[in-house]
Amino acid sequence: MINTKKNKIDRKSAVITAAVALAAVIIAAGVWLFFPIKNTIYTNEGISYEKAKVISVNSQAFEESKDAPGRNVGVQNVTVEFTSGRFKGETATFDNYLTSTHSIEVKAGTKVVVKCDRPEGAAPYYTLYQYDRSAGIIFAILIFAALLFAVGRKKGLMAGAALLISAFIIAGALIPLIYNGVSPILSTFIACVLITVVTLIMLNGLSKKTAIAMLSTFVGLTASVLLYTVIARILNVSGYGIEEAETLIMISRRTGLKISEVLFSGVLLASLGAVMDTTMSISSALYEISSVDAKISRRALFRSGMNMGSDMIGTMCQTLVLAFTGSALASLLVAVSYGTQFQQFFASDYFAVELFRSLTGSFAVILAVPVTSWIYSTLAGKRKR
Repeated sequence: MINTKKNKIDRKSAVITAAVALAAVIIAAGVWLFFPIKNTIYTNEGISYEKAKVISVNSQAFEESKDAPGRNVGVQNVTVEFTSGRFKGETATFDNYLTSTHSIEVKAGTKVVVKCDRPEGAAPYYTLYQYDRSAGIIFAILIFAALLFAVGRKKGLMAGAALLISAFIIAGALIPLIYNGVSPILSTFIACVLITVVTLIMLNGLSKKTAIAMLSTFVGLTASVLLYTVIARILNVSGYGIEEAETLIMISRRTGLKISEVLFSGVLLASLGAVMDTTMSISSALYEISSVDAKISRRALFRSGMNMGSDMIGTMCQTLVLAFTGSALASLLVAVSYGTQFQQFFASDYFAVELFRSLTGSFAVILAVPVTSWIYSTLAGKRKR
């Protein structure tokens, strides 16, 4: 009788999980259909990127770069055979120029991607764009999936599926919405809610602790939006301070893209994983505590959540700050090489934007601790008389 009841619960949970995943995919696909990306800045008519295989290297003349040891500079004359697209089976001979930053040295049998520029009424022009990394990318993904399954088993597979759905939501819904002028903050918030629901239900099923983790994540994200307005005013930063601002302005002229909100959208999306991890970890721990002691008071549950959260926020905030700093390492090296003065760097848009990213993401994680602890203790704890 117990096994039958458990099987019914498992089947119900599986049905709910599948329904949520399917709904997320349908929503993302619907957005993609109704908000297509049409107004691009540049047109690529006559230009395509095709896979090819190097048949022969007819001649070459290069030497080791003085600026980049281990990389050659010079030129190779190569003949390739296209293996994809409308030029499949055709051959082409052209020069492959090697520079310090673009040194794609090839030999017979190397698989590459060729940029084909075939304008009407003019001779075709070919350049060797990059190595064909398709096989390597597939191999890396297969290794990742194998490790995910070996360590996580069923949850590992669900985590992989949730990751794919999240990527589909971002690529199929979030980017088209923002690109076509819908509020980036609103679009990102809805996408984060959808990703949270899909991820937590697929990984943990529909239960009290999952529901509380989702609710806590939503409250934390809402608080982050409010904090964004405060910090943005204090630091006087917006999307116009990021490196891609000039290109975004060109897009905005065509689609109405709201540049000022793009910065926070990226921060909110980047910190979502850490926020979900924090809320789910605290919810799971408090669930175990309340299961052992059914009479535990709300105050005791809240204190337990805060104690666990205090150990988590240090490493979580460190992770976010180091992630943003790591992505900015190259820019920091360039700033040092130009002899940037302290006051100049301290007042720059670059420093303000990076500080904003680090602080806002960390605030979301910090707020997740008291929010989750309070919500769980209020809903699951006993009122002390």
